[in-house]
Amino acid sequence: MSLDETGIEERAREMLDHRARGIAHPPQPEGARFEDIETAYLIQYAGDRILREEKGYERIGYKIAAPNAGARQTLGVAEPFFGRIYDKTASASPAELPSGTGFFHVYEPEIALQIGKDLDPGQAPFDAAEIEINTRAVLPAIEIIGTYFSPWNGVGGANLISDNAALGHWVFGAPVDDWSGIDLMEGAASITINGEEQARGKGANVDGGVFGATAWLANALARRGLTLKAGDYVTTGSVTPPQPANPGEHVIADFGALGRVEVRVAAG
Repeated sequence: MSLDETGIEERAREMLDHRARGIAHPPQPEGARFEDIETAYLIQYAGDRILREEKGYERIGYKIAAPNAGARQTLGVAEPFFGRIYDKTASASPAELPSGTGFFHVYEPEIALQIGKDLDPGQAPFDAAEIEINTRAVLPAIEIIGTYFSPWNGVGGANLISDNAALGHWVFGAPVDDWSGIDLMEGAASITINGEEQARGKGANVDGGVFGATAWLANALARRGLTLKAGDYVTTGSVTPPQPANPGEHVIADFGALGRVEVRVAAG
């Protein structure tokens, strides 16, 4: 399935309309499934322009999806992919959100960072050490995967990319500007739902850890003429297996010395 410029604009508005009205995407027959990754990013970019220019959204950073081999196998992609974080899709911890019935699918405890200096795309490729040098702070986070595609993890990576990489909401904790004493790779992290621990993990479960994953993002953006800028947040992917999201839940992601982040999702 291929799209011209008009089709890309129409598709972007369709994505946003489904989100605004809370309407599920109908299942797609195999032959009609949208599969072209680069066109999917063009749809995402069109949606980004519409949100910022027409809806008053402010872009505050990026998310990384499919950050390890297991996630990529589940979503049927060969490499990670990215989406945008906006002021209206992010909340400081502790956060309270509406139920998201039919939209929120899984919780993902993630290690995030905030960029301290504009990265020059002409200096790409970047590596993890360069990203760390240019990081202002590291912080704990929970990403809630949200999309009206059904089944969300069976529609293919391109569809998810076109729908802003299935970002539902991002909840962020307190920034840590001195992480020298924190083991961001092997330090334990856990996710608790309604008082019961559901899973444990560590930063190394994301390929390259927080800095290596962000280097991948910086290079992926540079190939498309984009860049990370001072103040941008990057949330780098789940460090535990994603946990099913349901209305009426109190979720805590605990990263030990890095801190914790929590969100309450209202009952449906």
